[in-house]
Amino acid sequence: MPEFDYHGVSVAYDHAGSGDPILFLHNIGGDRHIWTNQTRELAATNSVYALDLFGYGDSDSPTEGYTVANYVRLISEFIEAHNLTNLTLVGNCFGSALSLLYTRANPQNVRALVLCSPLTAATLRPTPTGWTARTASRLPLDAVASAIRLPGVAANLVVREQLGPRGRSMTSPSFTALRHRWSEPRRLYPPAAIARDLPTLATLDSFHPSPSFPPITTIWGAKNRILSAAAGARLNETLRPTEAIELADCGHLIMLEQPETVTTAIRSATRTALAG
Repeated sequence: MPEFDYHGVSVAYDHAGSGDPILFLHNIGGDRHIWTNQTRELAATNSVYALDLFGYGDSDSPTEGYTVANYVRLISEFIEAHNLTNLTLVGNCFGSALSLLYTRANPQNVRALVLCSPLTAATLRPTPTGWTARTASRLPLDAVASAIRLPGVAANLVVREQLGPRGRSMTSPSFTALRHRWSEPRRLYPPAAIARDLPTLATLDSFHPSPSFPPITTIWGAKNRILSAAAGARLNETLRPTEAIELADCGHLIMLEQPETVTTAIRSATRTALAG
């Protein structure tokens, strides 16, 4: 497993394949392994990278630095260090927000965007997760979150909440791995720390891409209970994606619940952008 040194913080990532690059970014609470189905398939034609954002997966968990701007800086420095150009960015939730924020500042480096359940202030606000994030942002919960370790039953409920009917009927080993991650020490600290900075993502709700902006594909699970798919449909009105996909029986982890569809959408996005 290679590591990227981000100002003294070790950031784990996977790399496979060759060709035009694709960079995968996970959601809050996830890690790079949610994309295993996609990276395995797409490594046959592309150079694929999947990152563990700091605080998650096998990356370090620093005591500070959990801001949107700092995560965007990480993405920018990783892309620059690996000389990634003509890049397709693929994100889920927070990873989608980071992909869009990076591309707004560096459109010349990006071929296409695939935004799965993009996190913005508006897509978060109407949900129970939004209420929890607002509560966490107002209370000094960092020390408590750092000390608490979720029991297995609670970790199972956290993962189940992220799944739609399709996912809840599956027995994927990926879900077991996610449950294990949530029950590890300090796993609640990064989400609690970033919660106070999530209102800054309101800027994405009013972002209108120019005609020259890299093409966008959005993918939503209609049964998403972490973010609002209805708010996501309204976000599509401003983002004007080249393709907008809704998966009827999926929730927040669509890349695990309906992997072939997500892989096909990514492949289509890279090819369409190349043809354009």
